[in-house]
Amino acid sequence: MSFAARPASTTWEQVPLPGSAAGFCWAWFKPPAAPECLIIRLPGESFSANRNLVPVTARQLLQATGIDPSHVASWSLHGTALPTRDLATVLDQPIPPPPAGAEPELCLSVSLPSQAVPDAMEMPASRGGDVGHIFDMIDTDWNLGLLLEKHLVLLRKQLSSMLTRIQTIDRDLNPDERMYGDRQAKNDWQEARRWLKDSAAKLVRYIKEHDTGETSNAGKREWFVKTYRQLVVPRRPFENLVQVQRNFESHRKRLQILQTNMTTALQFATSDGERRAQQVLERISRSVRDARAKRRGRVADDAKLKRRHLEP
Repeated sequence: MSFAARPASTTWEQVPLPGSAAGFCWAWFKPPAAPECLIIRLPGESFSANRNLVPVTARQLLQATGIDPSHVASWSLHGTALPTRDLATVLDQPIPPPPAGAEPELCLSVSLPSQAVPDAMEMPASRGGDVGHIFDMIDTDWNLGLLLEKHLVLLRKQLSSMLTRIQTIDRDLNPDERMYGDRQAKNDWQEARRWLKDSAAKLVRYIKEHDTGETSNAGKREWFVKTYRQLVVPRRPFENLVQVQRNFESHRKRLQILQTNMTTALQFATSDGERRAQQVLERISRSVRDARAKRRGRVADDAKLKRRHLEP
């Protein structure tokens, strides 16, 4: 089924891989925050050194999800945005394993043929082409981008707050917890700490991407502001108008991908990081409380026996 014909996902969908790759991947089509996007997640065993299957390539993932490579407007691999021009050169190369703490994900922003700018829009303003609708498209993308930026600022605060909580929870067990916690609980705590560190790494990465990426001057935001104010607001036709419109569209889509990534990182940190760790700590705390109660009970019994011995 083509990407255009697929309905929006409500949960992760298992998609079989074509050809010699075999196996499957997980896909989320058209998430609410980015309806033009697709998120593909590879199972961890895809990168196992003992895996007997042929390594998965980007071309196989695109074929499996019904996407023409020429329709990819922007993309990111393992949370890192990459130039679209590089996609053609790596289509048939095995997808490398993700760095430590990164999700094995390929995020794509898809520009379908029906959404593409018609060739007639390429008509230079000097020849009298009607370009008002192009300015309208830029207006829409820019205003949506501004709304996304506001949401990203709130997400950034949530990620920062979550990072502080996770770093506070990630600690060594105190003497009582080490003494009274059972072996299984201690092992679970070490595993929970690994999840906490993975969660923190994701939070740090997307906080940094927010601070230095599309929403910052390093991400050409200043250029978009100046172009919009000086050229788009006055509605004066100029050369390369269509390319500028595509730049604004790509900017908006990259913001949507960042929003999706930040939201996913926050959810991961909440469920697989903070919540998991709190549950393990609560089990260990119960063991400590039970041990202290038993100790108090023994002390009380010893005191009773002592009083009996002292009675005439």
